[in-house]
Amino acid sequence: MPGMDIEDVMRTAGSTRRHRPDPVPRDVIYRVLDSARFAPSGGNRQPWRVVVVTDRAVRAGLGEIYRRSWYEFHAPLFTAPGERPQPDYYADHMHLVPVQLVVLVSVAGITTTNAALDTSRIVGGAAIYPFVQNLILGIRAEGLGTTLTTVLVPVEDEVKRLLRIPGGYHVAAHLGVGWPERPFPARLSRHPVEEFATANHFDGSPVGR
Repeated sequence: MPGMDIEDVMRTAGSTRRHRPDPVPRDVIYRVLDSARFAPSGGNRQPWRVVVVTDRAVRAGLGEIYRRSWYEFHAPLFTAPGERPQPDYYADHMHLVPVQLVVLVSVAGITTTNAALDTSRIVGGAAIYPFVQNLILGIRAEGLGTTLTTVLVPVEDEVKRLLRIPGGYHVAAHLGVGWPERPFPARLSRHPVEEFATANHFDGSPVGR
């Protein structure tokens, strides 16, 4: 739905884990990428690369890698000791999602001259995740659904082999993109501003209207 109000886009861009198999026109994906590229990044280095996976065989291979990573590294986090992980629809049907965006970040593009920043677990994300969020919002504005995951990160060596990714890049995010099987939610459940924003100090008064 191009032309959606930005506030409506932000308030309805929830995770979509069930997609129709219908193809997504290439020009729609191009339009999303074309707008997302204006995201800010440190020094305007724009360290992102995106592999747009639509080929059936490549999707199948990526889907298998995703599925194994999910059940090996992620499902145990949500499973009680001694129990078997519950089936996950998204992971089990990843090969059917018509478009998969594998977002990469250039190591050189997030390297600074400050050792404290370079060894931080979160600072590097400032250079890539604004771009990823732009992708998410652009996808929603087109009437498409997606989910941001980092499931491929633990198995990025396999992903690199499959997608012929050279050295010097890390897998930063995976976005499965397609037409939602179900309608978008009219209202997402989120904490009110007063619960996460305080004035001047962490223990300051809640920020209200």
